[in-house]
Amino acid sequence: MKASPTADPLSERERMVLNSIVEDFVRNAVPVGSRVLSKKQGIQLSPATIRNVMGDLEESGYLTHPHTSAGRVPTDKGYRFYVDSLMEVEELSEQEKNDILQHFLRVTKEVDSILDAASQVIARVSSQLGVVLSPRFYQGSFEKIELVPLAEKKVLMVLSIKSGLVRTILLKMEAEVSREVMERTAAVINERLHGLSLTEIKNTLDSRLRDLVEVDAGLVNAIASSATPLIDQIDHRNFHFGGTNNIMVQPEFFDHRKLSNMLNLLESKQIVIRLFEQSETRGELTIAIGEENRDELIKYCSLITTSYHLGSVTGTLGVIGPTRMRYPKVIALVDFMAKVLTEVLEESVGGTVSKN
Repeated sequence: MKASPTADPLSERERMVLNSIVEDFVRNAVPVGSRVLSKKQGIQLSPATIRNVMGDLEESGYLTHPHTSAGRVPTDKGYRFYVDSLMEVEELSEQEKNDILQHFLRVTKEVDSILDAASQVIARVSSQLGVVLSPRFYQGSFEKIELVPLAEKKVLMVLSIKSGLVRTILLKMEAEVSREVMERTAAVINERLHGLSLTEIKNTLDSRLRDLVEVDAGLVNAIASSATPLIDQIDHRNFHFGGTNNIMVQPEFFDHRKLSNMLNLLESKQIVIRLFEQSETRGELTIAIGEENRDELIKYCSLITTSYHLGSVTGTLGVIGPTRMRYPKVIALVDFMAKVLTEVLEESVGGTVSKN
């Protein structure tokens, strides 16, 4: 969850002032002045004392101030210290949890529909941009192929992997193939490919289907030539996002350059996929704040992500928004959504959704 250890220890007074400034600025989007802080409950310090503490925090890189204001705002370093050392993660209310679960009950059991619904829920609850990256289906283990006769010289090949993904492709044959031969051919191929990942199948398919006996050679060739494009299609990852309107109304994006960068980011599909895949490899909830993000288009934003699962394959979901983000709530949401999405996807294959 932490990007890097915080180098500079802060006194209790500095921690209290920094915590108050972050929470006030996140809530109001207005630079925080010493008089405002001095009136807050629990801060028994004079404005003059607070100004001195704020000056020390600014000198240490935790705060900065706009040229037109005497108030201070957190820097990326300030947000990082807040996330790592000051904040307490919120709990979603039972009503929020129930609303999320009820939303999924109204969605069809198709994977793409579920992922799209998840991105919309994340956006709605976080008031930021919700993003869900499709699972790494190519990690899944081969389950079986089925061959279904359709019409004269046409066969439907159905490929299933153990995560629940099913893909179909139409094979056009040069000659008629009987149902018996189709069943025997499918059985032999299933035995040869059982337990392999799609990546392994793609790389070794020709050798594994070589020298098959008691099968139709033309049918095997049709399957072999069609399987690689089908696996390539599965290899292709996509992402679903919701909440573009949420971004548009954030004060940070009144800056046309920042808004343009965000829109360019959403149009740059491979950049979004790469950003989410980078956090996917860590296997835990990850928070990247501002300049910690590698891509220039997102260096003024925070990215909070974690992984969800569908059988043996993984995907990533998360939130993109300005660094001025309600971290305790968004972190709780991302963590909860990963658990729910895992459950909903597995339920789409078989089972029931619970509220755990």
